[in-house]
Amino acid sequence: MFLALITFIGVTGLAYGFLSLRLDEVRIQRRLDRAAYSPLAPGEAASSLRERESAGFWQRWQGRWGKLMALDSRGQLELRLHRAGIPLKAGEFLAFNGFAGLVGGLVGIIVGGGSLLQTLLFLLIGLILPQLYLIRKERASMTALSGQIADSLVLMANSLRAGHSFLQSLEMVAREMDPPISREFRRALQEMNLGIPVETALTAMGRRAGNEDLDLMVTAVLIQRQVGGNLAEILDTIAETIRERVRIQGEIKTLTAQGRISGVIISLLPLAVGVFIGALNPEYLSMLFTHPIGRAMLAIGVLGQLAGIAAIRKIVKIDV
Repeated sequence: MFLALITFIGVTGLAYGFLSLRLDEVRIQRRLDRAAYSPLAPGEAASSLRERESAGFWQRWQGRWGKLMALDSRGQLELRLHRAGIPLKAGEFLAFNGFAGLVGGLVGIIVGGGSLLQTLLFLLIGLILPQLYLIRKERASMTALSGQIADSLVLMANSLRAGHSFLQSLEMVAREMDPPISREFRRALQEMNLGIPVETALTAMGRRAGNEDLDLMVTAVLIQRQVGGNLAEILDTIAETIRERVRIQGEIKTLTAQGRISGVIISLLPLAVGVFIGALNPEYLSMLFTHPIGRAMLAIGVLGQLAGIAAIRKIVKIDV
C-alpha cells in the first residue's frame, strides 16, 4: 500500500510538472509572437521581450533546473529537443528522464516484490524510454522536414515572381506550410523582426534544422544577397535538384529493401531459436549462463551479432 501511494504521488507530480511546463511554453510563444509583430522598433521589441521574460519564466526555472542545464553545456540536447518539436528545455527533459526512471524503479519494486534485479531492470527501462521517444520524434521530424523543403522552395519562388519581397516569401512558407518547416521559418522571421540580421537568422535556421538541403538553400540565398541574381530561378533549380535526389534515394531504398529485411531476420534468428530451445528444454541452455566457458561463448556470440548488424547496415546504407 505504501509503495502504491509513493508511485501515485510520483506519477501525479510528474504529470503536473509536465503540464505546467507545457502551459508556460505556450504562454511564452504567444508573447514572442506579439513582440515579433509589434509596432515597436526591432530593438525595442527585443528589449521589452527580454525584460518581461527575465522577470518570469527564466528566473522561476533557472534556479530549479540550473544544475541540470549545465549537463548540456554544448547545447546538443537542446538542439535535439527543438528538432523533435518537444517543448522542453534540456534541464527539464533531464528531470523528466530522472522522474521516469524513478517511476520505473517503483514499478519494479511493486512488480518484483523488492527484487533488486527487477528493480534495476525497470529503472533502466524508465530511463531509456524518454530517450527512445526523443530519437523517434527527432527522426520523424527530420524526415518530414526533408520532404517539405522542395515544396517550400517552389512556394518561395512563386511568391517572388508574384512581386513579393524575400521576407514576405518566408512569411508565406511559415503561414502556408505545415510543421516542422513552418516552425523553422517562423522562428527565423521572429528573429529578423526582433532586430537580428537576415543572414544571421538564416544561418541559425540552417544550423538548428541540421538538414543538408536546407543548408544548400541558405547558402544560395546568402550568396545571392551578396552577388545578385534571379533568386526565383535559383530556388527552382535547388528544388529540382532536391526532388531528383529524393527520387534516387527512393529507388535505392527499394533496391536495398531485401538486404535490410535479411539483416533484420538474421539478427533476430539466434534470439528466436534461443527462446524456443529455452522454452522446450531450459537445462540445455543453462550451461551458457552458469559455466565460465558458456558465458564467454555467449559474450562472443553477442559481439559477433552486433558486428554483423553493423556490417549489414553499412552495406545497405548508400549516401546520395
